[in-house]
Order: sequence, then C-alpha cells, then structure tokens
Amino acid sequence: MRLERITVTTRDQSCGVQEPTALEWRGRRYRVVAVEDRWYEGFVASHRVPMRYFRVLVDTGERFLVRYHELFDAWALVVSGREGASS
Repeated sequence: MRLERITVTTRDQSCGVQEPTALEWRGRRYRVVAVEDRWYEGFVASHRVPMRYFRVLVDTGERFLVRYHELFDAWALVVSGREGASS
C-alpha cells in the first residue's frame, strides 16, 4: 500500500475527526459527494495505532480511499498503481 499525504476538510473541524467533505490531492480540490464506506483499525489492540478509513465518491465521479492516522493527526490517500502512474 502506497500513501500520499493530503489535506482534508471535515464536517465539523472543532469536534475531532469527522467524515471528509473535501480533499486536496496533487494541487487539486475534490468535493466529497458520498462516504460510501468507513472502517476502523487498531482501536481494540493496544499495540496498534488507531486509524480510520473512508471510501469516498468525489465530484469528478472518482472513488478514493482515504486514511486518518490518529497518532500523527494526518490524512493520506491510498494510491493504487493507476493513480501513481499519472504523476
């Protein structure tokens, strides 16, 4: 899995991590039109860092998988070979 750091806007910035409403990746802003799925990882096991994943549909019709890393307070986009080839 390859990750690229992104900037994410969420529903309510003052209430911690919420669903993404927009993201910026490679200089382009995408509006999230739907959060199609979400899941959590590492919240039960004390030796794992909690992370939140969201599969989102954006205004261009593309689907992205984004991850929030709780320890670093950082968002990243999971990049497949197809997206990585366009850089």
